[in-house]
Amino acid sequence: MLQNLINTLISLFEPLRDTWIWPGLAESGKFLGTHLISGMVPAFFIAGAIAVFLDKQRITRLMGADANPLISYPVAAFSGGILTVCSCGVIPIFTGIMQQGAGIGPAFTFLLASPAVNLIALSYTYTLLGTKFLVGRTILVMIMAIAVGFSMRLLFGRTDKVVEPSQIVMVEDETDRTDLQLLMFFVVMILIMITATGVFDSLILAVSAFTGLEGVFLPRILTLMLEIILLTVMALKWFHRDEIILWLRKSQSLFIMIFPKVLGGIFLSGVLAALFPLTSFMKFFDTNSTESNLLSATVGALMYFGTIVGVSIVSTLKDFGMHPGPALTLLLSGPAVSLPSILALAPIVGSRKAAAFLALVIIFSATCGFIFGSTF
Repeated sequence: MLQNLINTLISLFEPLRDTWIWPGLAESGKFLGTHLISGMVPAFFIAGAIAVFLDKQRITRLMGADANPLISYPVAAFSGGILTVCSCGVIPIFTGIMQQGAGIGPAFTFLLASPAVNLIALSYTYTLLGTKFLVGRTILVMIMAIAVGFSMRLLFGRTDKVVEPSQIVMVEDETDRTDLQLLMFFVVMILIMITATGVFDSLILAVSAFTGLEGVFLPRILTLMLEIILLTVMALKWFHRDEIILWLRKSQSLFIMIFPKVLGGIFLSGVLAALFPLTSFMKFFDTNSTESNLLSATVGALMYFGTIVGVSIVSTLKDFGMHPGPALTLLLSGPAVSLPSILALAPIVGSRKAAAFLALVIIFSATCGFIFGSTF
């Protein structure tokens, strides 16, 4: 329904179809129709909840600058893999945990791992690319995430500050809310996100067969409505009115700060993808050379495609002759970072850190792809 509305709006720009800006508009419309409601909006609510409800001491104990790195980095990598978000959708959540005291290393580990790997993406990887790519992606993305995070820590030290939306004043007060209740609240928000992204569609279709409902759209909407109602009841019962207002204001402020930059980056990414179609340059990716992997990593880091869609892109490029090494490199760098995410990240952590993160993703993904290509 939303995608149809976006398509209608895009049709108003039909006179621009033959101009250079059309691919950017089309990519922006596609993003709004497929990722805004399903991925970005839930991510901002989760980020706001992290910043307002989650105990700062708990974040610093598990992922803070003084936390045991043998604990903080694996926790950041695996917790990031739980979420089904794109490289742009993870930024508000990253901002939330940074504002709550996470160390720069674990925070950037989380930032990379979350869009780069999750259970549904791994399942899709196995289906389209086979066992070798599944094993390679699972192991190497976790190693790469920890390596990039640790490198950021070495480059920029322990202390780090992120931009705080000026209209939000953080308040920490005592509450009788239990840890289990807080956990359930976050679990329901994550369920809303992964339901909206279609992760549960196969299960919903199976249930629909027994209820007589045809298709997946209506059952998905009903499931989302039930989850939202449950979240609303939890919020009203377990949180004070002032806390709920602060949560909503925090989520809104993060949206205002981040989303316009993301949308502008999506537009630029669409223009670049149209100007430089990968299938026309396959001769640069048919060997497992250092140059091929670095080029693949750079292209992947500038393009925008989701965690799951990236698997389809890599599968198609392999059919055109891409070597497994550069293919895995693209599978690692593409979902992990993008031009839109870097443009949105720079005002939050600073241009130097954003540029360093981009460079580290390119270097480590190219290295991992080269190792994979040499091994298999």
